[in-house]
Formats: sequence, structure tokens, C-alpha cells
Amino acid sequence: MAISASATMTRPVSAQRSPSTPNLTLEPFTLATRGHGEVPAELGSVNVPRHHEDPTGPSMVLRFVRLKAVGVATAPPVVYLAGGPGGSGIDAARGVRWPVFDAVRQHADVILLDQRGTGRSEPPPPCPGTSQPIWPVVRALGPSEAATIMKAEAARCVNAWRKQGVDLAAYTTIQSAHDVELVRQALGVPQISLWGMSYGTHLALAVVRAYPAQVARVVLMGTEGPDHTLKSPLEADRLIDRLHRWAGRDRAAQVHTRDLWFVLRRALERLESAPLVVRIPGAPMEAPPVHLGTFDLQLVVAAMIGRTQTSSLLPVMLGALHRGDPSLFAQFAWQVRSQLARFSAMPLVMDVASGASPARRTAVLRDQQQSVLGEALNFPWLTLGEDLGLPDLGDGFRAPVTSDVPALFVSGTMDGRTPVSNAREVMQGFRNARHLILDQAGHDDDLWTSSATIAQRLSRFFAGESVRGGTLRTKLLRIPARPPGA
Repeated sequence: MAISASATMTRPVSAQRSPSTPNLTLEPFTLATRGHGEVPAELGSVNVPRHHEDPTGPSMVLRFVRLKAVGVATAPPVVYLAGGPGGSGIDAARGVRWPVFDAVRQHADVILLDQRGTGRSEPPPPCPGTSQPIWPVVRALGPSEAATIMKAEAARCVNAWRKQGVDLAAYTTIQSAHDVELVRQALGVPQISLWGMSYGTHLALAVVRAYPAQVARVVLMGTEGPDHTLKSPLEADRLIDRLHRWAGRDRAAQVHTRDLWFVLRRALERLESAPLVVRIPGAPMEAPPVHLGTFDLQLVVAAMIGRTQTSSLLPVMLGALHRGDPSLFAQFAWQVRSQLARFSAMPLVMDVASGASPARRTAVLRDQQQSVLGEALNFPWLTLGEDLGLPDLGDGFRAPVTSDVPALFVSGTMDGRTPVSNAREVMQGFRNARHLILDQAGHDDDLWTSSATIAQRLSRFFAGESVRGGTLRTKLLRIPARPPGA
């Protein structure tokens, strides 16, 4: 059973404790980017309570990189909150997203925060490996058997972490929200702005709820509201329908299939009656063939629709499967199984603790009966947290957020992880909000790099200007010249 979090944890830290002098340390640091050179910065450290309701108890170290404003900072510092959960805020700025961070720091310091348990902020040890494969290969995998396997694996990891002394109850969004406030105090500024991506928006909303007066502005890219940990199965079906319509118009996609819905449903029917028996590409010669069934295909499609780089490959994979070539499907199916089998402490506890309200759970259970993906979209989160003894933040945490804080929402119409509807729902509680919709953009980098306008609008917004919402047209869906595995 889950452990209920204390109701006092939803109150600001300042109402529970009298913090001592901020224990901030800063040292020179070089942020080495990929393709954009080395950037002078500072590496900061702040000690925070492991449990904020016990400020004199054990502590942990948070680390962040501060990118100083290029000129005179004219706006409050911007704290970047990475997605996942489990992503590193520091590492997020090293790659293709750097130009957006660079644009924002023209007017403000940017704080790349590694949240507790991530990156440089004392991540727990990995789950010890096992010599025994967890997935059966001699029969097709169904959702019930898969859920049993995943719950057993999660329990094995949780028990191993507890034996190593890992305080799993420390990893909740509420604790991280209080961390952000202590970072603000340590920086010695009256307000900060928040910049969340995916799960980082979930955390940002918790900070806005707990510390509204301390937040100047907030940008939410790929919104995950307080009650959005479980995804909407029918939203996934609507995204597949948009892919179907695109594939029917795109000449390169038509080479592989002209009717995405038909080949998907036909493949699901065939796998139900006759699972595939295939050798996984790259597996050792002595490895036995693997039986792949309907649930494997549902899991693969659920994984692929999150990002345009993979959703663009759906016509390729399904067209090949329809013509009798299962190689690309087999490759993806084994990758998905391999990823599902890996648990990390911080993301596991964070997602279980955020959970779902009874209304959300009921809606998901109802809608997955109608969805072409069945139970795959939210697998294994509907039942994973049961009997692990992990925290549950409660329905008060999952209630809608209401706020006067100026907010800019950024969404992609092909985002299969945080759909446009999430942002529209959360926006109902924000009285001063704009919504920038990126047509054809998926999750992750699409929300950053699909248009130069994104960097410009974020920079101006954090500088205090009023920016427009509306829809930007992009052309991100495209069949690659040579798809992976071809």
C-alpha cells in the first residue's frame, strides 16, 4: 500500500521552519556544449533537508549551473526544471537546445538545476542487475503477465535500495518544490521565474501553488498538470488519426502505406491469432527466437507516437509488417521491453507519489477499453505502485492550480506525451496566460528547435514583455531517407 504524505507538506517551507543563512557555494565552471563551444559559468551547491518537514534532520546537496546574464540582468533569475522525471537540468543545455538557453540569458541569469536525485545532485545507486532475463521469449506477452513481471521487478529494486539505506520517501515532487524555494533564498533574490519541460512543468506547477508570491513568470513546455501522470488513451488515438491523415497525403509515406489505420488494426488482429516468432536483430546466434504478440505492437506504437522522429517511422514499420517483413517491428519491440525493465529510484518514486485522482483513474480505465492501444499507453503505471510502500501525495496535490502568475504554455500537436489538451486544461486556472501551439511538433527537442520564433518569444517573455500565443506551422513529420534498421 502507498504511504500518505503529510498534509503539512503542501504548505510553504517558510511556514514550517526558520531557515538559517543560505548555504550557497559557487565556483567557476565551464559548460561544454555539443556544437556551440565552451561557456563560462558557475557551479552552485545548496544543502537542503532530505525532508523539509524535518529541517534539522538529514540533508542532501543540490547542484546547479548558473549562466550569468550576458549583459546587465534586467529580469529575475530563470530556474530551469528538466523533464523525465530524472533528467539533468545541466545536461539539457549542452545539446541542440543551447540556442534557446542562450537567448533567455540575454536578459536574466539562467539556473540549470539538477533536481534532487538527478545528475550532480546525489542520485541514488542504480538497481542492482540480475543474471536472469525477466521477459519470457517462448510465448507472446499479454498485459496481465507483463504487469506481474514489472511489479515483481519494481519490488526487487525497491527492496535492494532500502537495504542500501536509500530514503525513497525523499523523492517526491513536493520535496523538490520546497528545494526550488530554498534555491531562491540561497540566491538572495525576491523572485524567480520558472521554466519547466515535460515533468519539469509538473514540478513548476507545484512551486507556483506553494510559493505564488515568489514566482515572477512561468514557461511550461509540454504541460504535465498535477493530475496528468496517467495519459489519456483517447488522446493517443486522436494523434494516431492525425498521423493517418498525414501519411495519406505525404508522397514518401504513401510508398509504405496509404491507410495507417487499416494496417495497424490488421497487424493487431493477426498478432492476436498468430504471434510472430522472430530473432531479434543483433542478438547472439544461440539466443532463442522471441514470440511477439498484440501487446508488443501496442507498446511499440505507444512509445513511437511521443516524438516525430519515431512517429514518422510508423508508416515504414507498419507497411513492412503488413508485407511480411517484421524486422523493424522486432527491433523496436525488444528495445521497448529492455527499457521497461530498467527502474531508477527517483523517477519511480516521483511518478508513483504523484499518482492519479479517482476521477482520472476511472477515465483512463474506461477510455483504454476503446483505445486501439489498450493498456499500453500507461503501462505499467496503473498498478505499479501497489504494495511497494511508496509515498502518495494525495488528491489535494492533484487538484487544479489557480494562479495570477503570468504563464506561457508551449505545446506540439504531435506530442504523444503531453498533448495540447493538457495545457488547455491547466490554463483554465491561470488568469494571465498565453498558449503557443507548434503544428506538427512532437515531444522533447521539437518544442525547442522547430522554429527560431520559440527562442525569441521565451526570451522576451522572461524579460517581462507580453508575447503572443497562437499557432506556428512547422514541417517536422517526414520519412527519413534511410530509417534505422532498414
